[in-house]
Order: sequence, then structure tokens, then C-alpha cells
Amino acid sequence: MSRLIVKGLPSNCTEEKLRNYFRSFGKITDCSLKYTRDGKFRRFAFVGFETDENAQKAREHLRNTFMGASRLTVEECKPFGDETKPRAWSKYAKESSAYKRLHPEEEEKTNRIASVEHSSPLTKKMRNESDKKFHDFIEVQKNAVPITSSSNDESSNTNLIEELLSGISGDTSLSLIIRGLPKTVKTKGIKDWFSPIKLKGIKIVRNSIEAVAFVTFFQESDARKALQRNEQFLGGSKLEITRVSSNQVSDRTEDYIHKTREAEVEASVGKILETGRLFVRNLPYTCSDEDLRYLFKKYGEISDLQVIISKKTGQCKGFAIVTYVFPESAVAAFSALDGSILKGRMLHILPGEEKREVEDIGIVGKSVFQKTKIAKLKKDAGKSHSWNTLFLGANAVAETLAEKLDVEKSDLLLGQGEISAGVRLALAETRLVSETREYLLANGVCLDVFSRPAAKRSNTVIIIKNLTAKVDVDELKRMFARHGPVKQILMPLGGVTAILEMENSVDAQKAFSALAYSRFRSQPLFLEWAPYDVFKSRKLESENENNDQKQRIIEIQTGEKNNEFSAEDKKKLRRSKKHRLVEESIKIPDSQEKAELVNVIKNEATVKDEDMEQQEVEKHIAEIGNEVNSDGTKEDDDLLLPGTTLFVKNLSFKTTDERLKNKFESRFRIRSATVSKKRDAADPTKTLSMGFGFIMFYKPEDAQQAIKEMQGVLLDGHCLMLKLSHREVVPDKIIARKGVDELEQGEATKILIRNIPFQATRKEVKQLFATFGEIRSFRMPKKASLLIVGASAEGHRGFGFVDFLTRADARRAFNALIHSTHFYGRRLVLEWAKPDSNLDELREKAAANLSGNKGEVRLQKKMMKKIEEDLTVIDDD
Repeated sequence: MSRLIVKGLPSNCTEEKLRNYFRSFGKITDCSLKYTRDGKFRRFAFVGFETDENAQKAREHLRNTFMGASRLTVEECKPFGDETKPRAWSKYAKESSAYKRLHPEEEEKTNRIASVEHSSPLTKKMRNESDKKFHDFIEVQKNAVPITSSSNDESSNTNLIEELLSGISGDTSLSLIIRGLPKTVKTKGIKDWFSPIKLKGIKIVRNSIEAVAFVTFFQESDARKALQRNEQFLGGSKLEITRVSSNQVSDRTEDYIHKTREAEVEASVGKILETGRLFVRNLPYTCSDEDLRYLFKKYGEISDLQVIISKKTGQCKGFAIVTYVFPESAVAAFSALDGSILKGRMLHILPGEEKREVEDIGIVGKSVFQKTKIAKLKKDAGKSHSWNTLFLGANAVAETLAEKLDVEKSDLLLGQGEISAGVRLALAETRLVSETREYLLANGVCLDVFSRPAAKRSNTVIIIKNLTAKVDVDELKRMFARHGPVKQILMPLGGVTAILEMENSVDAQKAFSALAYSRFRSQPLFLEWAPYDVFKSRKLESENENNDQKQRIIEIQTGEKNNEFSAEDKKKLRRSKKHRLVEESIKIPDSQEKAELVNVIKNEATVKDEDMEQQEVEKHIAEIGNEVNSDGTKEDDDLLLPGTTLFVKNLSFKTTDERLKNKFESRFRIRSATVSKKRDAADPTKTLSMGFGFIMFYKPEDAQQAIKEMQGVLLDGHCLMLKLSHREVVPDKIIARKGVDELEQGEATKILIRNIPFQATRKEVKQLFATFGEIRSFRMPKKASLLIVGASAEGHRGFGFVDFLTRADARRAFNALIHSTHFYGRRLVLEWAKPDSNLDELREKAAANLSGNKGEVRLQKKMMKKIEEDLTVIDDD
């Protein structure tokens, strides 16, 4: 726990002194000294640290230490509502009995409210009768509405006592019960009768015959004096005065408080179920968006998280708003995290109000269809499937190219010669993309992260695309500065795309939501969140510069150079180098390179480290041999071998995947264990076991050994039946954005071209790729229908193959066109094509398909028969 309670502080302690006392153990997020309403220091405080480790270290070091002349008690602060939290005993704590003795008026108020809640209709009627305004109302309405008494004249004395004690709790040692009072007795009459004894409080309950009273005194001596007046008369009635026994005190006050709290919680839960939003208060000022997202995502999918940032400091203001996709997740988070501790502060969570829908100014006056379309585009703006990082608009490309060539835009599009306008624009876009990449690399942008589709996205850096030509940086800055301070803008010379960084995530989110797909000049603005480590190279350079600067300072201060090491330092350096080489050798699959590495280690140990013994060298050589197989290759755990899957039947319907895996994992190294399930017809959200499953091993030998050893073993009361399965169990895959499969060239010279527009001709596509080198062959498969009509038709299937004469030309074309080249509005997707099969392989394949290979047919029939047997066994079970 990152929050501590410190007791026994000196009376002159201040927040600054306490912070200085704990500062050496880590960053302090909260320091709160507790005072009374009169400003008196209660000599305890709460101290919060950013991490649990720092708080634990402070507690261990400062427990039972002295601050001045006071001995401190440092304990872990329990979360709100923790059952292990110690009971309050101070007279300043409202829950303590000492506080209730000193503040009887609050207890009487609580008792009075509880009495109203639990009182009978008779008592409520009598309470109205004692009200002056009620009597005035009755007098006015007497003629119209006759008053009839509904009281029960035969109500017992026991019922009066129970009604009197309802809602009374706490210490009753200074209280007395008075029976036999006249039914018309007033509070003033009882006070006058006990005078000069002072009364602390009086509660009267009456019926049509008599009244009883509950009287509380200030001192024990006053209570004893009042008891001496037992069996005396008041208004002609003989009074009976007795003490309140402990078993007579009702706990209805606690019930009332408990019910009140339950009602508040139910109201909060009901509101959360309507909105799905939580308002989180008392956050540490160092809290970030990632901290809260990590804390709250455990309870469900988060649709929106807003950390309110101070524009002056750039830090959290101390509160945030969390919105869940499902309101049930918000209720679970509210129940679990309200009163919990985060970075030394106790969280206070309240139901969030419904988010107000504000209509965008840019869509005012448009039709319903246009508004719906724009709203959908803005909603999907943050989804990765709609992103194309280096997108350039065709119009902007044409204008930029026309300006560079000093020609008219119409002349560029119409053109002359054999090259079409589509090819010319595609090549121009390729050139602009290349220049943009060079500019971004020169300004410290890491472009490798853009090639990872599932990369984590930044919450402050925005990529601005689809800009018109000749856009000014100041114009963009003014547009985004309306939503918050802009940290920097990177825009290449072409001015058709830019990278903008905001000061904080809140302003960035606001700008992204407001400006995505908004009209900028004559076309919509495309925005994308940049990858998280887009400025990674710049950070690495700054870190290296800082490290070099620190090293130079150390050298100047100490007067030592890097090469001036002691003998012991040199020995440690050589050993660390040797260990690093040994670890790198584990990743080398080549046995020849392994042998060379072993020789390097031996030479290093012999020449530079004479103290290292031969046994240690042999030990490291043995470690290398254990990691690398005898054939010089490392074991590939990801390779699925045939005969590694077992079919397990006769499973108990209570057996889970984890229990099945644990049963076999104790003896064998397994890849996965899966129990086959189906949806429950009664409840589609649940699944039911089908009584069988599959276990995947890494090695076929382990699968065979498991059949021998684990056949008939008990699991959840069922004997397992094992057999080898020819069906491979594939785990559920996470649906992600599709990427390019083959990015490594190897020896390939052929490129696979996908997403070719159907209006593009074979000649145009060939012209596009012929710009980068000599083409050996080019092929675009035609549609099957066109093959029947005739070969003269130009229709194709949307993909093709281009084979260059040299690897260098193929690599040049691939690197130039892979990033973001659009051809007739569609982005070309490139992959390295698989190598062609040789003539012998083609002949074998044709022979297997046409000659009716009997061996292959028999194998297929055998496999089908085994599958049918498995299905029959499943049906029987």
C-alpha cells in the first residue's frame, strides 16, 4: 500500500517538516495533517508515496523513530471500508463512543430521524397533535372535517417502551425511563419537575391513557438524584423511575444508518447503470492517462477516459471521467475502487452525469443524411482500420508536381506521349512520399513504427493528411491552437502532410475530435494518431548526448580516462564481455559459427584473463551445447509437428481447460489443452462442455508416451480415454489489421502486386514498374469469364506479378512503391512473390493429380475413416 498513517507527531509539526522527514524515501504525492474544527492539531497525518515500494521502505525505516522528542508510529493506511481497519477511539472521530458522549445533539438528531422512520402511525399522529400549527389547522377544519380518534386505548405499556427505545443506541448509563406520566405532559413540565437537576435530553411517547419519557442527564450524580424521586407524584399521577438496561437498547439507529447508506449506494448504482460514467476525484497530480487506463481496464472495456489537465502546469488537476462500453463494468469498477488507494491518495468515485451532446458548428444546416455521414466518419476517425499514414491527395500531388515542373496542371494531366496521367500521378506521389520520408527521418521521426499495423498509438502526436498544396505551417498552428497549446509541427517542403504534437493529451483529444474530417479549404482533413514511439530516434539521440555529457563531466571531475582501469575492473569487463558472447551464441543456429564462438571464448580466456580456469570455460561451452541441438539448429517451439495432438474423451462436464492442462503438464511439456464447448441454449452467453477435448504436445514422442502413461487416469471422477488425433486444434486468433506477409526479399526478383484498380490496363501497370528497371516478365491474370470470351479483353482480377531482371531493380521498385503509392485512387500493396517451382516439382504435382496415385488415395481414405470413427465415438458419448 502506498499510503501511510503517521501517529504521535509533535504538536509543532508542520506539513513542510513532515515532507522533509519522508522526502528521502521517494516522491510524496500527498501529505495531510489532521486538525480539529477549532484548528487544534490532532498529532497524526497521512503521507502518500508514488509507489508501494517507497512507502514500504519508509515504514520499515521510520517505525518507532523519534521526531524531536516524540516517538512516531508509522502504519499502513487501510482503504475505505476495509474490514481490518481498526476501530476509531478518538473523541474527534464521529464513529467513536467518546465523540457521541461529547456531541449528544447529533445522536439525538439521528435518533429522532430513526424514530420517525420506525415509529408507528399512532406515534406520528401524536407528534402531529403536539405541533402548534397542526392544532391551528384542526381548529380551522373542525366544522368541515370532524376529528376522530384512531388511537388504541388498550395499548400496552410494553409497546410504549419499545416505541420509546426505538432508534436509541450508544451509552445509556446516564439515562432513565419515567413511566406513569399524564398523557398531556409536556417537556417543560418534566424539566420543571426535575429542577434544579439539569436535563440533557427528553423523549416522550404517549397514548390515550398515559405517557412515558426517556430522560438523559449530564452527570452520574444527577441521575442518582433523579432516581431518589421514584414513586413521587406529577399532576396527580404516581411516577415510576428506572434505569435503562443494556438489553432494552434498540439497535434501530444502526439499522437506519445502514439502510440510509444502502439507499445512497443503490441510487449511485442506478445512475451508473444509466450513464456508464464514473467521476473520479482525489487523484494524485502525477497521475497520467496510462495509469488510470491500466487501473480501470481490469473491469471492462473503456470507451473514453478524460484526465482533466491544468493548462498552466500540464499536470492532472486531481479528477477524471471514465466511460465504459457496458454500464455493468462501470458498476464493478465503482464497487471495487471507491475508497482504494492510488499512488498514495484515496480515490473517491461518484456517478458521472450523462454526456451532453453538442452539435458541431460545421454540420449545421446540412441534411440528415449528411449529418449522419459526418458523425459516422468522426466516430471512426480513431480506428486503425481507416488509417493510411503517408496518404497524399491526388489533387495536391498534381498541384505540387505542376509547380515543381513549372507547367499548368491541365497540361500535366493531359500530357503527351505514351505515359498516361494515372502513371504520371502515381510516380509523382511516389516521389513526394520519398521526400517526405527523408524529411521526417532528418527531423528525428522513427518511420519503422509506421510499418507495424498493431503498434500502440500516441495520445498527443497527430498526423495531418489530405492537405492542399501550399499550406502554411502558421495556418495549421492557428487552427489547432484554438483547442490547446501546440508543442511542435513538422511539415515537409511539399506541404501535403504534417506531424503535429500537442502539449497534453486532453487538448490533443479535443482537437482530434473537433477537426477530424472537417473541411479545410476545399477538402476534408484526415487525422491519424501517430505511433507511440514516433520520436524514438530523437529521444535516443538526446539520451546519448546527455550520457556523453555526463561522462565528460565525470572524466573532468575525477581526472580519469575510460582506458584507465584497475586490474580488477579489467577482469570484470572481460568476464562481462564473455558472458554477453555466450548469451548471443544461444541465438546462433549454425554449428560452425558456434565452434568459432567457442574458440573466441577460449582465446579470450587464455590471452586476456589468465586467472580464469579451464573448468569455467568448459562450463560455458557445455551451456552453449545444451541450448543448441546436435545438428546445429535451435529447437523451434512454434513448429507444429504431425502426431502431436491427442483426442481426450470421457471428460467430466465440470473439467476446465486449466484443470486438463495441469493434469498433463505435471509430467509432459505441452503446448495447449482445450475442452470442446458449445453454446448453452438456455443462456447464449454461457458455454457447456461437450465431454471431450484435445491436447497438443511439442514432440510426437511425448504424445505417444502420454497415451501409455495417462490412459485411464482419473480427472474429476472420470477415467480419461486417449487416442492420437489427426485434427489440429488451432487457438482463437485475435482479429487484427491485415499486414503484408512477405517483406524479406531474399533471392527473389518477382513482386506480387495486389489491389490493382480494375480500370487500369496492363500497359499502364507495366509502365509504372518499368521506371525502376528492366522487366523480365509481367503477368496480370484475367477473369475466368474473360478467358471464355477471348484473350483480347482487358479485364483482370486485381493483382499481378512483375519479375525484374536483377535483384537491385526489384528492390528499388519495392522500396519506392510499398509505402503509399495510389493508382487511380487505390493504394498498391506489394509483396515478394514465392519462388517458382522447378520443372521436376511441377511434373510430380501433375502426376499426383492426373495419374490417380493409388498410395495417396489410400492415405486419404484412411484419414477419412479415422475422422468418421472419431465422430461416431463422440455421438455414442
